[in-house]
Amino acid sequence: MSERFNVLPVLRGHWKGLTDGRYRERRADIVARLSLLLPFAVFGFMLWRHGRLAAPAALLTGVALLAGGMLSAFTHLSTLRLKITDWDKPGVASRFAVERDMLDETAAHLLTGSLLCALNAAVLVIGMNVGVTQTGHLYGFWAAAAAGLSSYVLIVFIFVIPRLYSAYVQMNSVSGDLNGFNRSRRNSD
Repeated sequence: MSERFNVLPVLRGHWKGLTDGRYRERRADIVARLSLLLPFAVFGFMLWRHGRLAAPAALLTGVALLAGGMLSAFTHLSTLRLKITDWDKPGVASRFAVERDMLDETAAHLLTGSLLCALNAAVLVIGMNVGVTQTGHLYGFWAAAAAGLSSYVLIVFIFVIPRLYSAYVQMNSVSGDLNGFNRSRRNSD
C-alpha cells in the first residue's frame, strides 16, 4: 500500500493514546475504549429502526467545520510540541515529559477526528445524492453511517478537550484559584 494512503499509524496512535496512568506506567483505559463501541451501537440502532437524518446538509457543514478546527488545533499542537523539544536540555530528564505525552496523545486523536470528519463528509455527500427521501431526509445505510461516524467524532472531541486543558494548565502553571483540576475553593499553591 502506498504510504500516502496508509492511515493505520494514525489510527494505531489514536488507540495507543487511550490509556490511563502516568508517563511510563501506562495501561489500557477500558472505559475510554469501551465508549468507542457506542458509535457502532448508534449505527446498528439507526439501521434497525430505519432512522433518518432530517438535516444532512447542516450536519455536513458542521462536520466540515470541525475537520478544519481539528486540523488547526493539530497545527498548533505541533508547534507547541516543537517548543517543548527546544526547552528540554540534552542529557537531562525532561521536565515536560507528562505534557509531551498528553500532546502526543492529543495529536493522534485530533488527526483521527479529522480523518473521520472527512470520511463522514464523503458519506454525507454520497448519501445526499443516492439516499434521500422526497422531503430531503437522509435514510438507510447512509443515515446510519453518518450518525455512527458523527458520534465517534463527538467522542474523540470529548477525549481531546480535557487533555488539551490539562496540558495548558500544567505547562503554564495556572494558579490554583483558576485551575479546574484543583478541587479546593482556595488557592493551594
